[in-house]
Amino acid sequence: MIHSAGDPVKQVLDTVASTIRAYNMIEPGHMVICGVSGGPDSMCLLDCLDILSGEMGFGLFVAHLHHHMRGEQADKDAQLVVDFAQSRNIPVEVGHAYVLELADALKVGIEEAGRIARYRLFFDLMEQIRPHRIALGHNMNDQAETVLMRLARGAGTQGLAGIPPVNGPVIRPLIHVPRGLIEEYCRKRNLPVITDVYNLDLKYTRNLVRYEILPKIAKVLNPSLVETLAKTAKVLRWDADFLEEQAEAAFLRTSMKEGRVTLVCERSVGDLPRAIGSRVLEKAWRECAGKTDNLEVSHILRLLDGGEDPLSLPGKVTVHRFKGQLCFYPPPPEEVDIPVRVPGCTSVPQLGLSVHTRIRDNPRGGYRKSEFKQGKSFFMLELRAWVDYNKCEGELRLRTRQPGDRIAPLGMQGNEKTVKDLLISMRVPRYYRSFVPIFVSGDKLVWVGGFRLSEQFKVSADTCKIIEIEIEPLLRRRQNCATI
Repeated sequence: MIHSAGDPVKQVLDTVASTIRAYNMIEPGHMVICGVSGGPDSMCLLDCLDILSGEMGFGLFVAHLHHHMRGEQADKDAQLVVDFAQSRNIPVEVGHAYVLELADALKVGIEEAGRIARYRLFFDLMEQIRPHRIALGHNMNDQAETVLMRLARGAGTQGLAGIPPVNGPVIRPLIHVPRGLIEEYCRKRNLPVITDVYNLDLKYTRNLVRYEILPKIAKVLNPSLVETLAKTAKVLRWDADFLEEQAEAAFLRTSMKEGRVTLVCERSVGDLPRAIGSRVLEKAWRECAGKTDNLEVSHILRLLDGGEDPLSLPGKVTVHRFKGQLCFYPPPPEEVDIPVRVPGCTSVPQLGLSVHTRIRDNPRGGYRKSEFKQGKSFFMLELRAWVDYNKCEGELRLRTRQPGDRIAPLGMQGNEKTVKDLLISMRVPRYYRSFVPIFVSGDKLVWVGGFRLSEQFKVSADTCKIIEIEIEPLLRRRQNCATI
């Protein structure tokens, strides 16, 4: 090693090494993608990992995002990172994203669009080179800023625990190193670094917190505010991790998933301590929305209050009470219209189900109600239907319902109803109706999947061949973490 006692280089390297070991971030033989923007944090991180890789026995790969926001300067930034990586014989990949356009397209801020673009690059590389970890340069000051921002916006224990040192494959070896020490390290090691003008622009929230708000609070209340907030986050993470473990077990006991809807037993979650019950509801929202974010305290309190029904949550999730369950519905799928394999299996992820079909001879010369598969679905009444093969014109298709859809339900002597009226009469929740599969042949409705077959397509004594259609919703039962 190249340092003496008290040297900032030694302090940083020792802290990074101890952080890696404390959180079991990297094991011998691992390949690590290091995200490098070219700023002091990421250059310090890359240099540290390069030095430590020999004694710890892991490999490195550098990823840099060219965000196309600074003209020729962005080209120079990318080249700086490439040149530095190549000087260390480290493989490097430059990804490209037009962050300003991405922000407009996703209707998010530039900071968030940049984060999304970076993670897209990292996870694309995960698919290509199969590394074990992605190392990012978040430091102690980033942690303090995050805690302060989340406190101001309203967050629970999980949110106030700040940036996790390890989150899946993502690791943050600099999380316990203050920014000032990182900058000293870069000077001592004579590392080339980039100064991004966007990191100085106070119109961005984090920059405002970093350069104005946090220093002012520190001056008035606590000169060591950064260290104090970082330590607070560390302690709160201990609490959050323990509560999260308890909540995960409670979530599996009290919830189930059918298709794309997550259901939580209202009475069961009401019997839980609020510290656990609130996390169960947050987990239900995350599972439904496909997010890893934390819900703000205001949303959690609205869920626990129980007065508002239906309730709208971030991610366009709607919560509705139905038959003693809190049902978390994702936004309705875009229009679905696909051919159904006959015979065969057709996956319909937009609706959270698959369809299995078989061609059978007509047993005993007629249709029997008892042949239907019953009882596996919370929402659907029947998961299997038998259809007269010869009455189907052309291919069988599956789609979502459309305005004006009509069907003559089996057993109603040919009298037609709109699909909307049929589902209302069967007390199907309005938020679930968009996820009901509609089977059609030509321009005729064959089966309102899970609910009613058309009289026109029923199996009779004259039927020779039958199409057996079976719906299989994706299920997660209570007390069972497996997806069936």
